[in-house]
Amino acid sequence: MQNLRALRQRIRSVQNTQKITKAMQMVAGAKLRRSQEELSVFRPYADRLEEMAQKFLAAYPHLQHPILKNDLTPFNPKGVSPLDPPKGSDPCAPAGLLILSSDTGLCGSYNERILAVADRSLGEMPSARVVTIGRKGTRRLARQGTARFREILDWGGKFDLDRVGSFVDWMQQLFVAGEVSSWTVVYTQFLSALSWKPASAKLFPMERPAAQEFPEKLIVEPAPEQLADLLLRRAVRARFSRILLEAFTAEHSARMVAMKNATENASEMIDSLTLIRNKARQAAITKELIEVVSGAQAALS
Repeated sequence: MQNLRALRQRIRSVQNTQKITKAMQMVAGAKLRRSQEELSVFRPYADRLEEMAQKFLAAYPHLQHPILKNDLTPFNPKGVSPLDPPKGSDPCAPAGLLILSSDTGLCGSYNERILAVADRSLGEMPSARVVTIGRKGTRRLARQGTARFREILDWGGKFDLDRVGSFVDWMQQLFVAGEVSSWTVVYTQFLSALSWKPASAKLFPMERPAAQEFPEKLIVEPAPEQLADLLLRRAVRARFSRILLEAFTAEHSARMVAMKNATENASEMIDSLTLIRNKARQAAITKELIEVVSGAQAALS
C-alpha cells in the first residue's frame, strides 16, 4: 500500500504542475495575440517608411549624412558652425553588437538559439562592444566571461515607443561620434504563431541604394538636406521598433508552445502513472484474495 500511496502523491503533483503550465500557456497566448496585433499594424508603416527612405536616397545619390554607409562627411541640418563638426563614424572603431534575449525563462530553446547566433557574431567580431537587452542573455554572457558595454534588464518584453526612440538616439550618437563602426542586432524573427527563427540585422550604417532616375518629378519640402535627417532618423527608429516587436512576439510564441508541450507531456505522464497505479491496485487486491482463500482452505482442512 505504501507504493500505491506514493503513486497517488506523484499523480497529484503532476496534475498540479499541469494546471500551472496550462495557465501559463493561456497567459502566453493572450500576450501573443496582443503583440501579434501590434506587429501586424506596425509592419506596413515600417515597410512604407523604409521604401520612402530608399526612394529618397536613390533620387539624391550625392546627399550626405553621417549614418549612411561609406559616408564620413559631417551633416548638420541645424546650422552648427562647421569649425566643430561631428566626428563621423570611424571604420577602425570596434563594431557594436546588440543581443535581444528574454527576461524570463520557460520559453524552450528561444534563448539558446539566439545566443548561438550571438556566439557566431562574436567570433567574427571579437572586439565588438556588446549591449544586451534581457536577463537571460546577459547572465549567459557573464558566465562565459564576455564583457558587456551596456546591460538593459528591465525591458520586460513590453514595447515602449518613447524608450525605443531614446535608445536608438543613443546608438546613433555612438556611431556618429566614431566610438563604434557599425551596429548589428541579433534578434528573433517572428514568422507565425508556431514558427520563428533567430536572425541578425544591420542597423547602422544605413545602406545607400543605387542612384535612379524617376519618370515623375519628386517634390521635396523642406530642402533635401533638412528632410534627410528627419526621414532617416525615423526610418532607423521604425526598423528597430519592428525588430523589437518581432523579438517580443516570437518570445510569447515560444513560451506558449513550450507550455503547450509541457501540458501535453504532463497528460501523458498522468496516463502512464494511472495505469501503473491501477495495475498495483489490481495486484494488491489479487494478493489479498489469495490470502483469504488460502486461509479458508487451511481452516477447512
